[in-house]
Amino acid sequence: MGAWDINIFDNDDASDWLYDLEESEDLSLIEDTLEKSKTDYLEAPEGCKILAASEIILALLGNKRKNLPKNAKEWLSNNKKLDPTKLKKKAAKAIDKVFSEVSELNELWLESDEYDNWRKNVEQIKTELLK
Repeated sequence: MGAWDINIFDNDDASDWLYDLEESEDLSLIEDTLEKSKTDYLEAPEGCKILAASEIILALLGNKRKNLPKNAKEWLSNNKKLDPTKLKKKAAKAIDKVFSEVSELNELWLESDEYDNWRKNVEQIKTELLK
């Protein structure tokens, strides 16, 4: 897997997405990111960004999980007025797409010894989103 770890922001694609988020003051980047799950085949970089967006939605809802990067915490602090409630189900559906057989990210993780840990980590996000 190279530069990837089971934590959501421990890859270049999610980190790059987070830098883009820092420039925003609304939910438009998050919404646009979740829309990318509607493709026939989900490329790995888009899957990583969807998971990052889902993690940010969860944190905006008051459930900040450990391992959030400093710049994510700063963005969240500056944008706590935003209400992503309407994005919860969309994020959960996007996570389902990341876990599907038409997801490159899922395929790559399946080749890893860490697949079960990665999947458990992401499933926690989905579970919390659907509460």
